Amino acid sequence: MHNFKKPLYSVYPRMYCSGTIYVNDVPVIDWYGDETKEGGFGGDTMINQALLQSGKYQVVGKMYPRLGKNVLDEDDTLSVDFFCADLDNWKASRFAFHPKMESPWDGLTENVSHPTFTVAGEIEVELPFVLDGWQHSVDFKDMKKEDLFSDVLKYYRQIRAVLVEHDAGKYLEMSQDKMKLQEQALYYTEDRKKRFLDSAGQLFGQNLAVEELNEADLQLEIMGYGKLVRLMRKDGSQPLQFKSPDLEKQGNIELEVKLHMRTKEKGFSII
Repeated sequence: MHNFKKPLYSVYPRMYCSGTIYVNDVPVIDWYGDETKEGGFGGDTMINQALLQSGKYQVVGKMYPRLGKNVLDEDDTLSVDFFCADLDNWKASRFAFHPKMESPWDGLTENVSHPTFTVAGEIEVELPFVLDGWQHSVDFKDMKKEDLFSDVLKYYRQIRAVLVEHDAGKYLEMSQDKMKLQEQALYYTEDRKKRFLDSAGQLFGQNLAVEELNEADLQLEIMGYGKLVRLMRKDGSQPLQFKSPDLEKQGNIELEVKLHMRTKEKGFSII
């Protein structure tokens, strides 16, 4: 497939609708809210951290109507290109390792009402590592949804309290599993690690206000084939958000959080 020492796999979607791209049943891109009213989303998004090891993986694109619409129509489209490159020679080595995945080329038929639409495919990747992610974590599918929602909300409130205190150190401590996974999957150098920590410190150092968590506005999502869980707002946005210092220049800063539980005794952690 390739002879790269540090392969970086990515998806490059073009989303002219609302929606989520899942790789290995893990959301790698969410596109919802005001930004979906017009235009679209596009860009290279790394997926090594969702793969964990070599093998074959499902990729699913879930299409939803733009904000303000109830159904998808012939103007709503989704396509996903797949690329692989060597970290140390990214531009010259990058190649499409799998055919494009896309919704019907002529758009969804206007004679059929589509409140949602799904495109799916399978990719095969070759990685130089086997990462200890969430494969062996607690299976949330075995829990009562009501109890799980309550427990997850309680943990989100703990995270929010840390955001309100602008305690970057504590937040990074809660995110140790995620940081370790990203460092390994994306081949972080010491310099890259330092820049990541510095950027987190700068974000928390702005002392921005934090949006409230409204239980009635939240819904539970179980993913990662049962091993991951998160809350999402019913409009598709992330529950944990720093308020924008200037809404005319930029929107709120959303923190993407997924949880797993290595054991019930250890409890939740961000991954």
